[in-house]
Amino acid sequence: MSEIYGINAQTYRSLPPEDQQAVRASFEEIQAEPEAPAPAAEAPEALTFANAETPAQAVDAIHSLPLPTSSDLPRGLPDSDRADIYSARVEGFNERRAAQAQAVLDRMQPQLSDFASLNGATASMEHRDALSGFNNDPYVQELRRVVDEATTSPQVLPAYLTSGGGVAQDAARLDLGQVSDALAVLGVELPANPTAGQVQAGYDILGTLPDGVFAWAINPGQQVRFETPVAGVATLPTPVRGSADIRVIGEVDMSGVQTGMDFAQTQTFEMSVELQSAATAAFGRTPLNRMYEWAGKLGALPQGAQDMVNGSPLLRNVVKGLPIPVAGSYSEFAGTRLTYEAVVSPEQGTRIAAGDLSAAPDPLDPMAMEVGTGVLIRGQALTGSQFEANYKAFHLSGESRDLQGQGFGVQRIDAHTVEVVAGDIDTVENDMFAGLGYRGMASVGVSVDKSLEDRSMSVARIDLRTAEGQAAYQAFISTGQVPGWSPPGVSQSGTTQVLSGDHSARIGVELGGFSWGTELNSSGFNLVETRWADGSAEFTNSAQMGDDHHAQVSWSTDPSGERVPGSLNYGLVLANYDASSAGSLQDSYRIDADNLQDVQQARFDGDQHVRLEFTESQLMALRANAREFMQGDDYRSQRLEALESQDMGGTNFIERLALADTPDAVFQVVANDFHAAGLGFELLGLTLDTGANTPGTLTVRDAG
Repeated sequence: MSEIYGINAQTYRSLPPEDQQAVRASFEEIQAEPEAPAPAAEAPEALTFANAETPAQAVDAIHSLPLPTSSDLPRGLPDSDRADIYSARVEGFNERRAAQAQAVLDRMQPQLSDFASLNGATASMEHRDALSGFNNDPYVQELRRVVDEATTSPQVLPAYLTSGGGVAQDAARLDLGQVSDALAVLGVELPANPTAGQVQAGYDILGTLPDGVFAWAINPGQQVRFETPVAGVATLPTPVRGSADIRVIGEVDMSGVQTGMDFAQTQTFEMSVELQSAATAAFGRTPLNRMYEWAGKLGALPQGAQDMVNGSPLLRNVVKGLPIPVAGSYSEFAGTRLTYEAVVSPEQGTRIAAGDLSAAPDPLDPMAMEVGTGVLIRGQALTGSQFEANYKAFHLSGESRDLQGQGFGVQRIDAHTVEVVAGDIDTVENDMFAGLGYRGMASVGVSVDKSLEDRSMSVARIDLRTAEGQAAYQAFISTGQVPGWSPPGVSQSGTTQVLSGDHSARIGVELGGFSWGTELNSSGFNLVETRWADGSAEFTNSAQMGDDHHAQVSWSTDPSGERVPGSLNYGLVLANYDASSAGSLQDSYRIDADNLQDVQQARFDGDQHVRLEFTESQLMALRANAREFMQGDDYRSQRLEALESQDMGGTNFIERLALADTPDAVFQVVANDFHAAGLGFELLGLTLDTGANTPGTLTVRDAG
């Protein structure tokens, strides 16, 4: 193959004149006799693709090429003409990038002639090894990706080149080792020899983040997901095609600050790494389709070649795809997932958000954990399926996963007690995403995630003040076995059954294998049944609506199975409650029939945390107040009779209270998040009308 100035002659002729000049000058400089060293003060030669000594330098030079612009065009130029000129400049820019990248590949690719001094067999072996190393170099793969990208999409300016300064600009300056370290903080491990796509995806993750890469990535209520293909094989790019691949998925998630029944505030921090092997069937338009369309528009294909393709039904379907603008795929996968889930305080959450993972609870040092915090580690095998469909610009995708495995966890109960659990964990997850764009490239839209988890685990509470308790805990950490009832230092042991579910809606962006989302709303429930070795049991049913609304019902039974008198408790926490609503709620608990005319709303300075607690009798008393109100005049009385006779639900808070016939039903009305914002005003209005204080117990704490 002939060469000109050290590179392939055909490649040289395809370069723009200024690039040909750069190649020629570089070649002549190499061939020239050595000259006296340049003065120390002389500025170094600017890095270009022609003088780059490594593929990494070449990638840096090509990515640093000046971007096309239309800012120099006259202001009065018609928009259509301006667009045409800019489009032509973009095409020229992409043509230049492709030619430069190809020139570097041709120049740096090992040749058999490089090993001419060795004997034939050795030379061939050394050449094969050198060529393998060259092909596996991530920067070589990036150069080839640039050639493919600029050739198949000549009218598109890559988004990663236009993201501008700030973090994106800083991320572009990181070397591959720094990128790998940064991703590791997010729980994502790049393989030892990443592909060019994996390298670029890593830069995309860091480059698209706003200020504070790690703080942004795990900010409260946000989620980051990163998917890297490790290996794969695919069929020819026909309209219906298949593939098999292995991919690593990393995910980092930090919930918002949630307030519990004791007003303790926590966040849930979760990191997971998932290895999947997948088989995929896909249909739709392929890169070959887009290449052909581009070539046809530019007239780059000879007419005879176009006629031959169009004359063949098979080739016509291959290059033009399906007759409707639809693309889609379905895949099934299997693999494993390791998850680290920690419940932390807001202060710990702030440190973690700043990249300090030492703030996360460490089960190896339980006494360093804050009271109320804990960690649960899951190891599960998974199977699942995924589908996606694109119609024009609309994208729809869904994924379901079934995970089965085991886990263990530690929670700090009080100053000297920890609760440990270990056992089986089964999880079912379903995700749905709908929006605009194309998966694998870029899309924006709304996702809905649902999960259901069943945990059947052994449980024990260990007193770490004692030597026996410390030994029991070390045995648990070493073997994963939860202590039995008899060992000293173990105050209680038994079994716990946990059924939990979560639902969240997010708005976010998918870019290649990376997705980011911020939460729109969320809800969840937790049903816990713990049976101790002496036969007694504890039950807690709780529901969370967003971060500021927590409802809970709890009770316990004795060894004979009878409910412990007075143990049934209904509780509702409204965190960050509006000061005016909190004032009305407080007034509803101190109104007296003798001084209704002196009612004055309490004044709070800012938002409040409020907790309402009820017994069964207090809930029924609240129902009685509502019924008294409904029977206060003829209209309301007739309205109540009509609702009861027709078995209809009420249309407002007081009607629903009056129609509730059990303590559970009354609590469901009070705890319904639909009524949360106006709950204080509704109860105050009921109190003013009936003259009776609101039943139950109210506790208020300043949210600041």
